[in-house]
Amino acid sequence: MMLGLAKFALSLLAVVSPGLAKKDRIEADVHQLRSFSLELPYVDEGFQMRNYDYGGDAIVNTLSHIRLTPDQSSRMGWVWSTDVLPQEYWKIDFEFKVGGKGGYLYGDGMAMFVTKERASPGPVFGNRDYFTGLGIFFDTYPNGKHDFATPFVMGMVGDGKTAYDGAHDGDANRLGMCEAYFRNLKEGSKASVTYLKGEFVNLQLQLQPKDKWINCFTITNVTLPEDAYLGFTALTGDISDNHDLLSVRAETMRAEALKNYNYMPNVPVPPTVRSGSSSLGFVLKLLVLAGVCGGLFIGYKKYAANNARRF
Repeated sequence: MMLGLAKFALSLLAVVSPGLAKKDRIEADVHQLRSFSLELPYVDEGFQMRNYDYGGDAIVNTLSHIRLTPDQSSRMGWVWSTDVLPQEYWKIDFEFKVGGKGGYLYGDGMAMFVTKERASPGPVFGNRDYFTGLGIFFDTYPNGKHDFATPFVMGMVGDGKTAYDGAHDGDANRLGMCEAYFRNLKEGSKASVTYLKGEFVNLQLQLQPKDKWINCFTITNVTLPEDAYLGFTALTGDISDNHDLLSVRAETMRAEALKNYNYMPNVPVPPTVRSGSSSLGFVLKLLVLAGVCGGLFIGYKKYAANNARRF
């Protein structure tokens, strides 16, 4: 019986393996964009930050983080790349941490930008208004009443002519969002942003190291400016928080490989994302595992019956 089950498993692998091989080929075509990496200690031997500028109230701690703003009122800080991102495809992974002493009132938040303009401080989470390109906002303070909770994460694509609707937390600009409780967590949170020209921008989040990655939002039919810089900014007002950037990694794909690249995230967006909310996921995993085992058993019985009829 064990020999027969092994033969069935090998036949099943033969069906699945072409998809795995395709995935391996795609991953082989991906290469790192090292000029966009930010990792400890962030500076070189001359205490200069390569490939990035930083300013405002941002402070580089070579042992742990880049603090875009301290937990003090009326602060603004930024980090911007000096190179432009590839035009066709890129994926940005970054780790961040937001928190402070405030128990009920804190803010305002931080952002990731991919825009034609760079290093232009302003009121949109530390960046200029009327920007041209992508803004992803990690908002921790509600300026108006909403049917969703704070903190939340939202995406906006600016055309250089439209203002950010700050009075209503971007209601007029929001193309995608999810609630995400990323504040005052023990470890840093991770975000992964994928862009394919003319197709989509997708954001996924992992709030804590042991949490599952979840799909926050996908914006379709997006084409960003050809020469766009990568930036991270933060802002505090009368209330405040520490906004820390811990690391950044970026990758792209060879142009030839992009012709066969049709990846579109299709994961349901949860109404609320909380760190550690994985008990339901665990139950679902058990159900899936039971279904797979049952399918293997039924498949094996059919396989054995077919072999028996041959003899």
